[in-house]
Amino acid sequence: MQPILMENKYMLKADLTTKIAQTLKIPKSKSEKIVSTVLETIKQGIVEDSIVTIRGFGSFHTRNKVERIGRNPKTGESATISARRVPSFKASKLLKSRLN
Repeated sequence: MQPILMENKYMLKADLTTKIAQTLKIPKSKSEKIVSTVLETIKQGIVEDSIVTIRGFGSFHTRNKVERIGRNPKTGESATISARRVPSFKASKLLKSRLN
């Protein structure tokens, strides 16, 4: 597979859709449906507190953040930051090794 060359440093959903359409030689409409389905499935998995693992890429999951005291950088005033759930991604060893 050839590396993806981008004009800017960000890869947008449209860029991903175009690359998949070119690689698989399918219409962009089908490629858009594939990308949207994959992303929606990942979103649904982490909303339901599942761990979505893509072997060789990484895993998506949720993390629970506890309530804490923060500080407004503009005024210096203390404020309570409420507890919340946040999405998180952990890269696989294979992906990390390709980056370094």
